Amino acid sequence: MTSLFPHAAYAEDQHSAHAILYLHVTRAAAMAGSFLSLITAPVSALVWPARSLASHKLPFATALLPRLLIHSSRGLVVGSIAGVLMTWGRMRGKEEIEWQDRSWRLLENEGEKRTDWWTFGGTSVGAVAGLLAARRGRIPVPVGRAALGGAGVGMNAGIAYMVYSYAAWREPA
Repeated sequence: MTSLFPHAAYAEDQHSAHAILYLHVTRAAAMAGSFLSLITAPVSALVWPARSLASHKLPFATALLPRLLIHSSRGLVVGSIAGVLMTWGRMRGKEEIEWQDRSWRLLENEGEKRTDWWTFGGTSVGAVAGLLAARRGRIPVPVGRAALGGAGVGMNAGIAYMVYSYAAWREPA
């Protein structure tokens, strides 16, 4: 996010504080929503196998990918909407300095910056992969939904980075 917004030396000088905070929470909530799809897609395929797998006449792993992209696209959209609503609800009535302070601390956090880069990179790669797979007919999902679902699945690179960095940080003594 630091490449999108300049980082001021002091919190009270931070510009675009509202945009920074909304973008951060929306990205985090979208990432959480798309992460949940990694759980809901396989579970729903197991709960309703007649509707999901038998109709495709495909092996489980092959039939799971379209379902995963559909669930991921829904999770990304619902998570984004939830992120906007959560930010609005939490920051309603707060002073401008509180917005600036929270935004400044986000831009100051090195781990948050690296997570953003991993997330944006994974999102881009996932969207392109979903788009290409749908355009070539490899998956029976509309192109737009495949790109959005691929972006959601790719966002999980940020979660993978967070888990990795936490594990590396917590080395045994």
